[in-house]
Amino acid sequence: MQGKEDKHDMAKTTRKTDTTTADRKPAARRPKAAPVAGAEKVTTRRRTKTSPEAAPAAEPAEQALVPEPTHDEIALRAWSIYENRGGGHGQSFDDWVEARTQLFLERGLKP
Repeated sequence: MQGKEDKHDMAKTTRKTDTTTADRKPAARRPKAAPVAGAEKVTTRRRTKTSPEAAPAAEPAEQALVPEPTHDEIALRAWSIYENRGGGHGQSFDDWVEARTQLFLERGLKP
């Protein structure tokens, strides 16, 4: 019996010598390169004298705030036009164009 115990005591064990990626310490990151002197973006403002006549005309504030009609708004208006004329096939494009034109004009925009 003594021989069997010796075999168990002398069992081979594999020693882990190769480290896996999970066991490795993460590599240190390199610092970012310093910017090149004189390569920075420099913005300067120049003062210029302009006459009121030379200034471009600004758009009205109302027009800038009014959004264009969405696809869904145009579709809803086109459906309303379709129902008001009594239905019928073959005029869907005309209904769409009419709905788009109406919505643009109501909002003071150019179609």
